[in-house]
Amino acid sequence: MNILICGDSFSARTGNDGWPELLEQDFNVTNTSQAGCGEYRILKQLESVDLLLFDAIIINHTSPFRVYIKDHPIHKDDALHHSCDLLYEDVNAHRKNSVMKMAKDYFENIFDPDYAKDMYTLILEKIDLLTASIPTIHCSHLEWDNLYHFKNFMYFNDVWDQNRGTVNHYDSTGNEIVYSCIKDKLIRICTRT
Repeated sequence: MNILICGDSFSARTGNDGWPELLEQDFNVTNTSQAGCGEYRILKQLESVDLLLFDAIIINHTSPFRVYIKDHPIHKDDALHHSCDLLYEDVNAHRKNSVMKMAKDYFENIFDPDYAKDMYTLILEKIDLLTASIPTIHCSHLEWDNLYHFKNFMYFNDVWDQNRGTVNHYDSTGNEIVYSCIKDKLIRICTRT
């Protein structure tokens, strides 16, 4: 079975035994995930491939509060984080950089979370339409707060809270749990169609 994985660092290929690599034991996996990317980049990941080549898609959704930036001033030469978008916590940690200082000022003085959630929802709606004809699992490891209702949604925030680590933000137990849950769901949704 050909599987496409799109998303941020929770689903990016790490070269370790993260849940995306564990799925490669069972399926033919193409993974376009990028560490630190926002939802707009996730949409672009989906648009960059022929979705009809896949039997199922796994989309790992990110925070609605990531702000797209074309070229990250800190991570542009980092192989894992080169496509990083802005998130307040990261911006604040690098505030000595002049561009990141401006971004910090933006987040603190201009950024509107309600607008960000509305734009995020529009992107999620577009993703939902784009993937409507292919069995798709939508995942979040972060607080979701009923941002959007997907048909096949898996919420892993409790698993992450209890199993934090360094591989896809999980320890080995957390990666095994996510892998097992997603594998079971893939088998169920693909045998129904």
